[in-house]
Amino acid sequence: MILARLLAWVLLAVWLTWLFAIQARLGAGSAAAAWIPELGLVLAISILAHLEEREGPILALVLALSRSAFSSEPPVALLAGSLGLVLLGFGLRSVVELTGPLWRAIIAGGLVLVFDLWLALVHAARSLGAGPQVDAGPLLAAAATSALLALFASPVLARLPGLTPLRSRRW
Repeated sequence: MILARLLAWVLLAVWLTWLFAIQARLGAGSAAAAWIPELGLVLAISILAHLEEREGPILALVLALSRSAFSSEPPVALLAGSLGLVLLGFGLRSVVELTGPLWRAIIAGGLVLVFDLWLALVHAARSLGAGPQVDAGPLLAAAATSALLALFASPVLARLPGLTPLRSRRW
């Protein structure tokens, strides 16, 4: 059982890395890059709906490491954002049913918006001499497309090959 869960975490890292690579490739040099959904975050939120609370830090670490391969943000900012996303997701999961389609889409869009806002603030703070200016348009576009992706594809994403041992939380 422990070996199966370890293999599932490795496969989750592989799936997340592939999804972030696809997202980076679709958004590279594209004028419509803001409309590309956060593929890896939607998968992480799909897994979070069924994950045990004690495994939240592992999910945050795997998410941050997978995203750091295709991101220019500092790894510490990605880890902090991932941990915040997981903790906020667990808090929201205790209030609403994340496996229901409508709530899943709303929560996924909100969590993507919060995560992207965090990264935009980190980027603005790192800019020399510039005040924290964040353009909300691309953030809202990514959140909206991620919510639509979560609405329609989240059940499929949570059942990707090798991830079954992570879906241990039953309702």
